[in-house]
Amino acid sequence: MASDPKKSLSVPIAIRLPEAGEDTLKQLQAVLYGRTGGTLGSTRLEVGRDGDSLVAKGSINVPADALGQTARLTVAPVLDGGTRAIAEVPLSRAKLEKQLAAYTEPLRLDRQRPMIELTIARPYWQPWPRLCFCWVRGRLVKRVTLPNGSTMDLPICNARVTVCEVDRWPYWITRLPDRDILRLRDDLLDIVKRPIKPPIPGPGPEPFPGPYAGLGLDRAPLARLAGNDGIAGALRGGSATPRSLRGVTIDDFKPKTLEVPEWNRLAQGPAPLARQWLIADVAYWRPWLCELAWLEPWFLTFKQCFATVPTDEDGRFSALYIHACNGDQPDIYVSAEQLIGGSWTTIYQPSVRCHTHWNYVCGSEITVVVTDPRAQPCVPEPPVEPPSGVERWVLPHAIGGTFIGGTAGVGIPAGWVRPDGLTDYGSIVDAPFGSVLGFRQQHALGIPDAGIYYYRWSWRRGTSGPFTAMTEPVSRNYVRDVPGPGLAFPTVQLGPTLGDRFRFRTQVFNPAEWGVDTSTDPAGTQYYWPIDGAVGDIYSARWVTPGTGDAVAAPALADSYQVKLEVFSQANALVVPGPATFLFLLPTDIEADGTINTRVASPAEIDAGGLVFTVVVDNSRCVADIDPPVLSAGVADDDCGFLRYADGASVQLAFTATHPNDRAVFSFAVVRGITAVAAAGAGGEVATSAPPYTLAGGEFSHSFPVATLLEDCPNAAFAASLYVRAKATDGNAQLSGYDRSAVRAFALAEGG
Repeated sequence: MASDPKKSLSVPIAIRLPEAGEDTLKQLQAVLYGRTGGTLGSTRLEVGRDGDSLVAKGSINVPADALGQTARLTVAPVLDGGTRAIAEVPLSRAKLEKQLAAYTEPLRLDRQRPMIELTIARPYWQPWPRLCFCWVRGRLVKRVTLPNGSTMDLPICNARVTVCEVDRWPYWITRLPDRDILRLRDDLLDIVKRPIKPPIPGPGPEPFPGPYAGLGLDRAPLARLAGNDGIAGALRGGSATPRSLRGVTIDDFKPKTLEVPEWNRLAQGPAPLARQWLIADVAYWRPWLCELAWLEPWFLTFKQCFATVPTDEDGRFSALYIHACNGDQPDIYVSAEQLIGGSWTTIYQPSVRCHTHWNYVCGSEITVVVTDPRAQPCVPEPPVEPPSGVERWVLPHAIGGTFIGGTAGVGIPAGWVRPDGLTDYGSIVDAPFGSVLGFRQQHALGIPDAGIYYYRWSWRRGTSGPFTAMTEPVSRNYVRDVPGPGLAFPTVQLGPTLGDRFRFRTQVFNPAEWGVDTSTDPAGTQYYWPIDGAVGDIYSARWVTPGTGDAVAAPALADSYQVKLEVFSQANALVVPGPATFLFLLPTDIEADGTINTRVASPAEIDAGGLVFTVVVDNSRCVADIDPPVLSAGVADDDCGFLRYADGASVQLAFTATHPNDRAVFSFAVVRGITAVAAAGAGGEVATSAPPYTLAGGEFSHSFPVATLLEDCPNAAFAASLYVRAKATDGNAQLSGYDRSAVRAFALAEGG
């Protein structure tokens, strides 16, 4: 049986601060956040001396159901004068961390020994006279594109991050041999002679996916020699100390800038002068180092790694870097590994020269975007806000990443499953669903228990007749935490069991309850659910929709289907929703922090004790074909593709872009050589004429005067391309496997 969610417990807190000063630190504000981001409780801790160190002690009231769960404790100082005092109403964790330089510690509330004990080696809100303590913090994520075109950063949990510091530029520049110094000077001078082009957008992670990223191509400050007294004086033989170059824009990097005498003297000067120049102007030249691959071994040589730390359930990591207080900001580089297939696999190890976080601001969060397709992100359970007074609930909230609005919802947000079973995403409207659909659901903390233990998803075509159960297996990872370095992520199966039932996931993982044999595990091994499920583990049911594997039958199987969710007791009896049992909820909107606001399902959405909503399924494939161009006057050679036109001739272009149920869009383009012929391009819905083309019998066609296609060319080669895109989605992405394309080449030449 689950704990009473209304009951709260007092959990003792003891935070040891062995290096903290004792004159100003009197209290700490502590806020405990639950696994879905909500505040579990807050308190103030009194700071006192215990032997040779300070200890902050107190207690915090938390809900009983939070025991055994992952949480995050955030603490910040309360200094005399109130300069950092926290309001009595707890701030969000993000505000605490950002505004107050707060310290955050991931932890698990032990059910057998509910207390919080930790040591903060050095509170980075306090100074140190000789050594500086820099908390390096970051978040490991994988960026995915949702069906509506927006992006989401999914955390990569249970990974390990290696944090390194790259030696300061002056340190290793002084150690480069003269030949490499001269090579570096020549390469940099050569780079600025080239036209400056914006970087091509790509998936490269921050901070420098290209040499100009982050500089601002409109008015970016760059270096030049003209007007810099320090460098110019050194070039003239003076003794002035070089200083950083300033106040220059991209417009200054034109050939005329390279003609100044100082520049030419630098290009022909000795290695010591080049070394001095490189040290003085690193801030301006650093972005271009990304283009010089031969420098990478030097960066690797002067990279010192000081910590390997795990990522928590939100992908976050932190490491303490202790360094001399010499005014230099650390330059931080990170790499990452993840346990994939039982072995640690490198998923992020970009070049040091391009991906070092120069002059890192201690305590700020680095976002590390992993693009390795093998990386397995975790998907957090969105926090849920049930209606007032609703304590036991089941919430079917999404198909993949597309939220379910229900059939009785009013004002369904854009991009959700509409009451008619279609959805809109990006520029696509009236999109059906197809392929394998994954259904996501959440439930109250008090579930499961003997009264609510199983669930079942099923479907039927239309609005009458029997339902067919979804019986694709569903599993969940759990953590097997062996003392020492051992960590594994085995799985248990939620179902199907009893034919077509699935078990609600328990709030706390009990190996015996899930049939896991622990008899051979070392003493002290712990077992628990990860706070998030891996991408493949977020679904409560999977449905292989009709027509997924049969292209011929798919058009006839396209239709409106009803999907049903039912709940059963441990004795396998159907549980009808109501005030005395539980209530079905449906989403209404999503707040900025990801919280799902909900409503109680209406009676019209309940059918024989189960929640029912509509999904339109269409696994039909598209058709794309381009007809041979037809010349009105002249001679056509279809084998060789030449159309030898006569004076006044026209060319008819025609193509077929169809979908059995008109649920597709198309784009058609004609290119002459390397130049697009805008007048001959078109796009839109497959069932609607797209000027200049008219639609008749499924074929788009239009006749163009030869001069329109050739423009100033007497002869030219052309390529016509057609792409027909199915609207269907699986809730996460458009089903591109249902798309079709065609290409045809032809040439127009005089002499018909």
